Amino acid sequence: MDETVDSIGAKIADLRRRHAETLSLTPQAEIIQVLSALANRWRDPSYPLRLEAETWTEPFPFLMVQVSLDALLDSLTPDALGKLIAAENVSEELGYPVIGHVIAGNTPLLAWVSIIRALLVRSASLVKLPSNASARWADAFRRSLAEVAPAIAACVAFAEWLGGTTELDAALCAQSDLVIAHGSDATLEALRALCPPRAPFVGYGHRVSFGLVLPDADREEAALCFAKDILLYDQGGCLSPQTLHVISTFGDAKRFSAILADALAAACAKYPLPIRAASAAGAVLEARALALMEENTQVWSDAKQRWTVIARPQSTWRGSPTYGVVSVQPLLSLQDLPEAVAGVAGRLQGCAVAGDFAGYLPGVSYLCKPGMMQAPPLNWRQDGRDVLRVLLPAKHQGSPRPQ
Repeated sequence: MDETVDSIGAKIADLRRRHAETLSLTPQAEIIQVLSALANRWRDPSYPLRLEAETWTEPFPFLMVQVSLDALLDSLTPDALGKLIAAENVSEELGYPVIGHVIAGNTPLLAWVSIIRALLVRSASLVKLPSNASARWADAFRRSLAEVAPAIAACVAFAEWLGGTTELDAALCAQSDLVIAHGSDATLEALRALCPPRAPFVGYGHRVSFGLVLPDADREEAALCFAKDILLYDQGGCLSPQTLHVISTFGDAKRFSAILADALAAACAKYPLPIRAASAAGAVLEARALALMEENTQVWSDAKQRWTVIARPQSTWRGSPTYGVVSVQPLLSLQDLPEAVAGVAGRLQGCAVAGDFAGYLPGVSYLCKPGMMQAPPLNWRQDGRDVLRVLLPAKHQGSPRPQ
């Protein structure tokens, strides 16, 4: 799409008209039924669009995306959507007329989630798509929506341009009623600066996730599930674990590392190497080389650079270049966790816990079992924010949530 400032303005003007004539007058219950009908189509193994998606290999093969897709479809039942609306006390509330979305390309279904949430508060959407094959997933969503409810689908418009094109970014920010952006911290700051005072901005920036292996965990099962979490989306999502903390000694952490390496080798058959950036190989080789220079560190890896397990004796958080590079580190007790992750305390997102755990982890917005890190539900309060109420004009956001 060759967008211009004028074409972006025309799309937003059209969406504003469609919002006034259609979306704002559509009962919330009807939106729920439309989304539920769309989900039912995607659950059908013979659905033509699903069959088409199963042939896609870029940016990730369907078997990877299916993990997130199935979880999202489970969130699109009338019961689940009704509970989300009730939990946030937004029944029949109207969101901003036109929301501008800036979508990152690291996970394919991000546009689905952002558009669905906007539709639930009956906001129209202009979506700046990523400049990679993730855009086809957004297009598949709108095609499905058009099959179910053409007038509602017309309240969603797409645009593509090179990120950082200031005049086009400014047009989106200046003419939308609310801007929601996903991307790097630098991208968010640049977009925020382009928003006029009247246009609220909600940004979801760089975040990191990790895993915990408790003493009572089944180590073999935990390793198999964490292997899935690591390989999905080539470890490039904000919910991809970069570090696994084993609540035990370093010797035990090394034993788990060996089990994890075997699990990763086996899981590659189901989740093969996706197409990577040219810089990926160098990043992986550098991470391996630097790890081997550290005292007492042990490395397991594969020849194709699909995965790398690094067992380190220190408990302090060690980040990853992604691309399947995971650090396994000991932690003597859960009480030591805040100190171990202190360096990334403001950037934590998710944690998968292997073993019996029913507590709360400060700073973590998504807590799950291993194997489920890339399957958050629609009601996941990313960064601790409400997912629907944040889309309402400020005068409505202060309404109390049910206790």
